Amino acid sequence: MAVESTGSLMDPAPERAKRGAFFFPMLFMGIICAAFDLGRFLWGGTGVPKGADFGTGAALTVIMLLSIGPMLGARGKLSRGQDAAALGNFTLLMVVGILMIAGIISTWGAVPIGLGYGGIYDITSGWLGLYFVAVTLAFLASIMKGKRVPARFSAERWVAHNVVSFWGFMVLVWTVFFIVFYLA
Repeated sequence: MAVESTGSLMDPAPERAKRGAFFFPMLFMGIICAAFDLGRFLWGGTGVPKGADFGTGAALTVIMLLSIGPMLGARGKLSRGQDAAALGNFTLLMVVGILMIAGIISTWGAVPIGLGYGGIYDITSGWLGLYFVAVTLAFLASIMKGKRVPARFSAERWVAHNVVSFWGFMVLVWTVFFIVFYLA
């Protein structure tokens, strides 16, 4: 095992595989969301239905964009070895994840599923909700590991880096979702 906790190309193959396998959920999410986002354009001439709550979508997008600050802060603290300080950022990002889940669920009744737009919207936001649950649980697991076994958290810092990278991907995918479903 490598001495450097963020990992390197010189790590043994099993260590590289563990880090690399983490990015398969991001790839899967990107493929699924891209397919449904493209499906949205099948109803391109219909515009956004009146039931779609633009205010909620915009508020959730602003929250996600503001979460870039704590995300970058956590990444910087992890890179400097300040693991305990990064846990505060993780807690804040976990709370943002819970807000996003609540916001997504609150929008599900806004557009009838019978409309093509409503069905695609609900399916895509449901996938995003599932991934927000996953990233929120990943932050919770990292926080618990950091508080209960800090030595292991430091030794496996690459896991925390991957969780932060996953959050960054969530910010990107949510922003694309907002543009496609609320602005296009």
